[in-house]
Amino acid sequence: MQSKKDKIELIYRFCKSNCSELERWPSYFHRRALEMQSYIDLMPETKEMSILELGCGIGYQSAMLASISRSVVATDLPNESVVDHAPGMDAAAKLHKQLAIDNVKLIPCSAEELPFEDDSMDMVFSSHVLEHIPNQQKALEEIYRVLKPGGYHVCIVPVRFEKLYAFISFYSYLVKASLLRVKKIFSTDKVPANIDDKSIIKQESGPSILRAFPFPPPHGYSNHFLAEWKEWGCSTWRRKIKMNSKFTIIHQSTTQLNPLLPLVGPIFPLLSAKIHRATRVFEMQIGKLPVIRTLGINTVIIAKSNKSILNAK
Repeated sequence: MQSKKDKIELIYRFCKSNCSELERWPSYFHRRALEMQSYIDLMPETKEMSILELGCGIGYQSAMLASISRSVVATDLPNESVVDHAPGMDAAAKLHKQLAIDNVKLIPCSAEELPFEDDSMDMVFSSHVLEHIPNQQKALEEIYRVLKPGGYHVCIVPVRFEKLYAFISFYSYLVKASLLRVKKIFSTDKVPANIDDKSIIKQESGPSILRAFPFPPPHGYSNHFLAEWKEWGCSTWRRKIKMNSKFTIIHQSTTQLNPLLPLVGPIFPLLSAKIHRATRVFEMQIGKLPVIRTLGINTVIIAKSNKSILNAK
């Protein structure tokens, strides 16, 4: 019988060999598989669970969740949106078809209005999604509503240390883009007529990346870097997800502590994935320590619904 780790590795290797056109950036499949392995290692047993994933993206993580559970409902916004970091549901459908997965159902919807019955899910999983939702309170209320009594909310969000590394990544990008621009200006090679600046220096199709200069642009829904710094504290996320004792936090830790990951990743993504593979288990272990878990670039919160307790009162 295959272990959970073997199943994740199998999906990663298949996607790397057969689904390169869906990869979001170099080493995306590798890094996300390693990250997902860490999250799964922290979860309760999922074999008989029905899992709802919020913000499924290209469907890569929902494919992994499907390999370790009874069924998965994967949701995201229906159409591609750079501003919302959504690739559209067609990409997920294509990936699941290539993987021949038959226990995932794709449902386009907003996390603020989930089209599911009350008490219908054993677990809600979201990875780097909550920070992109404008009305987080409404989304959390929806998560609580659709979870069965005693169900789990597994939520991974970025924290303040990620914002510190964003400064380095932002200015590294600006230097790289400026050098490419200078190279283009002084290049003696002719640029084909059908090639424009966007093919040489990739631009965001959303608001300008310089709109908050000298700060990096905000990553989520907030309108400024400093607003995210204020909102992304580990204790702030914990308080939000507890929802005034509607949930009990049964676990909180960080799975990414190595500073080389955010520093090397934007420039050398393949090297960053190799580093993460080498240090992942160690990062997970020390990331559970209370004095250390606030120093990572993410926080993993697992909360258990108190719905049955509240209903009994």
